[in-house]
Amino acid sequence: MIKKIRLPLTLIIASVLLACSSDKDENDTRISQEQLNAIVGTWALVEYNVNPPQDVDNDGTASENLVDELDCLSGSLSFTSEFSWSRTAIQVNATPITGGAFGISCGQSNNDSGDWLFLNNQILLEEGAKGTFQLNGDTLTRTLGDDLPGVKELVYEKQ
Repeated sequence: MIKKIRLPLTLIIASVLLACSSDKDENDTRISQEQLNAIVGTWALVEYNVNPPQDVDNDGTASENLVDELDCLSGSLSFTSEFSWSRTAIQVNATPITGGAFGISCGQSNNDSGDWLFLNNQILLEEGAKGTFQLNGDTLTRTLGDDLPGVKELVYEKQ
């Protein structure tokens, strides 16, 4: 009789210990006050990287970063402690010409917003311009990896 009770009791104890052994889930969405302080605020677009590099301003130097090439290109991304975000960005128009060259110009200003969450050192935007940004100190990076007419990478710096 003791052997019959010992096996179920052992299984129950093992189950309880395994269930309580880790309070932290690998997909934990909790955010510390320090992380929240690092994210909340306004971030300015400092890089709009494309591939192949382009010489939009005709200064003889091609650049991956269209912010260096177009005076009209700007953007900002703001985060609140209530987990909402808003973004204002100038649209980039890219039309293939020939031989890897593109006609690139600024378009209209776009605004969008939504909610955000923090997961595995990444900020995930919901609604509007969905996307994932990697947080690294005062830099937020969204890697898209596309060649022109797409975008390779967007980089924002905290203001």
